Amino acid sequence: MTGPLVTGPCIPEHISTQYSLTIGQVLWDMSLGADYYTVAGVTEQGLNVSCRTIDTYCPLYNLNCGQVYNVSVTANNHVCQEVATSTEEVEIATEPCPPNNVGTSVDCQSNIGTVSWETSFGAVGYTAHLAGRNGDSLSCYTTETFCNIEDLHCGVIYYTNVIAVGQMLNSSVSTTVLLVAAPCAAENVMANLDCKNSTAEISWSPANGANSYAVTAMAADGHRASCETTEDLCELTELQCGQTYNVSLTTISDHCQTERHTNATFSTRPCKPLHVGVDLQCGTSTAKLFWEEKEDVELYMATASCSMGTLQCNSTNSTCQFSDLQCGETYEFSVTAYGNMCYSETSSTAEIQTEPCQPTGLTVDGSCYNDTLVLDWTTAAGASVYVVTATGDLGYVTSFQTNETMIEAELPCGQLFTFTVKSQDDRCDSAASLPEEFKTGPCVPENVQSFTRCEDSLGSVSWAASDGAESYLAIATAEDGHTHMCVTNTSSCTWDDLHCGETYTVHVIANDYMCSSLPSNSTSIRMAPCVPQNLESSLNCSIRVVSLTWNASETAEFYIVTAKNSNGHKVQLSTNDTWTFISEFLCGQEYFLSVQAADSECTSQPSPPSVLKSEPCPTTGVSSFMNCVSNIVMVSWISSAGAEFYTATVTPEDDQSIDCWSDNTQCGMPNLVCGQNYTVTVIASNQDCNSDPSEAGILQSVPCIPADVDVAMDCSNNEAVVSWSASQGALSYTVAAHSKQGHLSSCETAGLTCTLTNLTCGQTYLVQISAQDDICSSLPSPVTEVKSAPCTPSIGSVILDCSTNSALLDWAFAQGAVVYNATARSSSGHISTCNTNYTNCELQNLQCGQTYNVIVVASNENCSSPPSSRLQVESGEV
Repeated sequence: MTGPLVTGPCIPEHISTQYSLTIGQVLWDMSLGADYYTVAGVTEQGLNVSCRTIDTYCPLYNLNCGQVYNVSVTANNHVCQEVATSTEEVEIATEPCPPNNVGTSVDCQSNIGTVSWETSFGAVGYTAHLAGRNGDSLSCYTTETFCNIEDLHCGVIYYTNVIAVGQMLNSSVSTTVLLVAAPCAAENVMANLDCKNSTAEISWSPANGANSYAVTAMAADGHRASCETTEDLCELTELQCGQTYNVSLTTISDHCQTERHTNATFSTRPCKPLHVGVDLQCGTSTAKLFWEEKEDVELYMATASCSMGTLQCNSTNSTCQFSDLQCGETYEFSVTAYGNMCYSETSSTAEIQTEPCQPTGLTVDGSCYNDTLVLDWTTAAGASVYVVTATGDLGYVTSFQTNETMIEAELPCGQLFTFTVKSQDDRCDSAASLPEEFKTGPCVPENVQSFTRCEDSLGSVSWAASDGAESYLAIATAEDGHTHMCVTNTSSCTWDDLHCGETYTVHVIANDYMCSSLPSNSTSIRMAPCVPQNLESSLNCSIRVVSLTWNASETAEFYIVTAKNSNGHKVQLSTNDTWTFISEFLCGQEYFLSVQAADSECTSQPSPPSVLKSEPCPTTGVSSFMNCVSNIVMVSWISSAGAEFYTATVTPEDDQSIDCWSDNTQCGMPNLVCGQNYTVTVIASNQDCNSDPSEAGILQSVPCIPADVDVAMDCSNNEAVVSWSASQGALSYTVAAHSKQGHLSSCETAGLTCTLTNLTCGQTYLVQISAQDDICSSLPSPVTEVKSAPCTPSIGSVILDCSTNSALLDWAFAQGAVVYNATARSSSGHISTCNTNYTNCELQNLQCGQTYNVIVVASNENCSSPPSSRLQVESGEV
């Protein structure tokens, strides 16, 4: 057989390439025997591209930037494929990738920006472009991965990107980032001083790129004042006086601060003068003011102020003299410094008192009832003290000193006196005033004596005769202010209308034709005591003692106290005090208390009674009843004499007591602690006292709810053994279990375990325990679940499969079953089993010719049921 033989194509030759962004063009000479060509480009990183063509050129698309592709061309025909591959080393180098992670920064002091980026593979250099928002454009070329940009315009934001420069092609533009130049320095800085408030307002022209400004003013002594703002002005506060400040201004952006030391300066107002003092020359009406002098002050203005007006004095040194000052005036001197178009705060004041003025308007006034004269004169301005001189016509001379404009002078009776007064301060005396005359009155009676006769309410007084007296006036004044008078020309007086219980002070006055003497030395007349008043009684409940007080009765030497009740019980005692204690009162009674005042001769009438209630009698017949369901105890008792309300208290053996209050004969208390023995007492009370507690009763609270309940299942007997912890107060326990289907089981015991019998198979029982004492039963314990043993399955049918020696067994659902176990046992002892949670399963590998007894057992998590009835199955013959 003959025919043509087709050989494989020749290897392509003269391969060349061309490249434009992402596309490479491969060309070659035609290869003999080639039907089509495949072109492949592979990088060192494993990237590959390919194309297929019937021409002698083929484009490679989607070439990655920054890569060198090794290109090969393979000629193919229908006989041979992928064999005739070119051996020439041909490459396509793509353009560099655009730089990544472009970042910018600015040196705030030099305003030089830096642009940085990551290396781009295949790049021979980089060009960074910056386009300012104000139209400014900058660029730089480098072979490094950063570039420093000078000539940035201050306050301008530049849009910045980078291009990687390749040998043939450049990369695309990188991501654009921002470069923010340092802010411009502020111009036209001006300072405006507010002398009064010691503040300065600094203003300037806004600076490009600034978000805020900081102003600093520095004084020669180092004191610094500053402020910050987002506006174009700022106020400096708390400036020191007498300083010259130099101002600097810092412009602040998000990234930079630009500080400029300006030519703006300002001088604050002078400091207030210090160490101010004043010197007064007595008798010249002249004062000299002085202070500490400062160099920066051009002029001092001093003032002297008083109630008459203000004087001024200007000086260029540290003193100033004031003349023609008013007498008796208080002058306040101060000084203010002027300089730098400002004035200082006013200095602290210096105060002086000028020499006192001469006293005027002297008057003398006397009383006919005593030897004291009252001298009065007009206030002399500036006087701190006055000296009064009295000269009598019988040669008696005396002087008095006072800082008031009035003085009382006690002088001998029956003389004509001449008076003068002059004023003084701590430095000078004034001239003496014009004189005044006054004649004193008759002398005071002496040897005054009194006599009293209480049974007749009589009192009398006698005295020695006074020289110059023409008549006498005797005055008896009681302590409450009422008086009894007697006029006579003899030396005694008698009264028969004096009041009981009063002590009278008796004075005698001597009279002449124009004046009366001072009252004589006093004597007393004491009358019989009056009825005691303002009785106040109180009961000391703890010791059952009554305290009674009353106002003292004048002249009383002792008191008789009587207390009696409406039933005739009476207590009486006497005391020398205005108080007493009584302890013989009966409980629950109302007593009427009265007091009589007595002296050695007389006894007053009884006082109005004071009513007092004694302490309530102790409560009797106390009983308590416990409500087992609500846990409320009800306490009751018999009403007590004198009681207004009651307090019942139940007290456990080792805990705090519980109280309840009632105004009748019973009250209740909830929430007693379970299982406790309580003592029950009742106290009767009125507004003032409590009775003794009643005899204590005993109360047993409801037993506590059983805890720590545990249920264990006895599967063989289908019984549940329940156990628990002992409950406080319990004498016995009842366990009850009920299933969701209504089956019940219970047991009772005095111990801590109990067995639930006759449980129905396949049920979930809810178990609770109650504790009992002789009276109450506790609430049931929390529910505990237990599952009884599953019911016994009932086998339905068995289907024998002779071909497989297996039997399919089914049965009826057993209540409570979770899983079933079927067992087939032959007479020879062979066993086959199967487990399932369904109601059928397959018994496999049965031996032939055997009779098997088949049973089924149901199980849950805890127990298994009794086996089902046996079912016989005969396996097949061989």
